[in-house]
Amino acid sequence: MAKREEYEIGAPETIVGASVKIEGDLTGDGDILVDGTVSGKIKTNKNLNIGPTAKVDADVEANNASIAGMVKGDIKIKGALIIQETGKVEGNITCSRLAIAEGGHFSGTSTMTGQMEETNQPVEEE
Repeated sequence: MAKREEYEIGAPETIVGASVKIEGDLTGDGDILVDGTVSGKIKTNKNLNIGPTAKVDADVEANNASIAGMVKGDIKIKGALIIQETGKVEGNITCSRLAIAEGGHFSGTSTMTGQMEETNQPVEEE
């Protein structure tokens, strides 16, 4: 299982607090921490951390992500996606690496990118 510390964000550039509700798109180039409610889309070129109190009804795109709250929507992650013990995901996932902690919930389809391309390369004989 992937180490959680590898993908946790340090000091996020954007924080959506537990009492905050956003209806619309949340887009940025830095790390994002969501503890509140977001309806729409979330997109960042860095890391996304969905906290345990978060309720997200949005399509999500990020470099790496850790989900401890509720996400309803399609998720596209370039690197690693970790669904924590308290995390719940309802939607389709596309990522390079996926880890689901015991107690984490996922309902949908998952597509792994990058992995198959590497393993399907022909072996060159010397």
